[in-house]
Amino acid sequence: MGKDLGIVEIMPRNAFGLLVICAMAGCPQRDDRELAKSATRLDLAKDFLRKHQLEAADTECNRSLAFNPANDEAYNTRGLIAMVRALDTQRTLEIETCLTGMDAEITQRDLDGFLHKADADFGEAAKLTPDYGEAWSNRGVVHNLLEDYPTAAEYLTQALGNPMRLDSPGLTRAHLGWALFHQTRYVDAAKELRQAVQFQPNMCVATYRLARVYFAREEWEKAAELFQTTSDDPSCGSQEASLYLMKTRMQQGLVDDARRARDACLKISPKSCIASQCRAEGGALGARTAAVAAPHP
Repeated sequence: MGKDLGIVEIMPRNAFGLLVICAMAGCPQRDDRELAKSATRLDLAKDFLRKHQLEAADTECNRSLAFNPANDEAYNTRGLIAMVRALDTQRTLEIETCLTGMDAEITQRDLDGFLHKADADFGEAAKLTPDYGEAWSNRGVVHNLLEDYPTAAEYLTQALGNPMRLDSPGLTRAHLGWALFHQTRYVDAAKELRQAVQFQPNMCVATYRLARVYFAREEWEKAAELFQTTSDDPSCGSQEASLYLMKTRMQQGLVDDARRARDACLKISPKSCIASQCRAEGGALGARTAAVAAPHP
């Protein structure tokens, strides 16, 4: 008996999960060579993903799953590939240029398709291993991007309840706070975001989102301080923080500070949708400097 338990303890998670599934479904067991090949293909996929070689990464994930259909991490990685494609598409839609009309509609359709594909793979990973916290967290992020905030909050809460395989509880908590913020649950959102900032003081995402909570509650001093912190941090590169800092300074009646925030906003990505908002809402603040003039078409 002790020997058998020792085997279970040292058995790789994916291998054990496969045995359980096969025992229930009657599928043929795969030998250690196939499991090893699956792990090797997964390592290649991760390497390609880090290099942003998404087609190659996707191919290796598929090969990994062919060798071991119970490889939950391969599903999670394939979901990440689809999510990166979605974020690349969002950058085209909103940051590199501010698309409108039919171009925006088609690009948004592509973005949603990538997000739904990512959600399916993260869901499969969580189905194979229900305590896979990172898969639940990634599903929550996807549903935030899909603006399905109640479902996002549900998945992110599930992730925090399974911390053993959760890469960053602090970031997950910041995503949960964002889902709650969009449901106007400002007290709950502030609680989660403050906790995220407490454990990771330099987390740009949590700091900006907590500032948004204060802005929504018209707590201008608190909002301005956090927007300023995020806007001034080069590692954040947050154009939205500069936009909201401008808005906050306008609410405070600090015209010079608002103008500086507007100009900082326009320097980051002059053709983005956020830059267009900075120009429109900051137009009454006075002439912008030559360095941040509207970009030539």
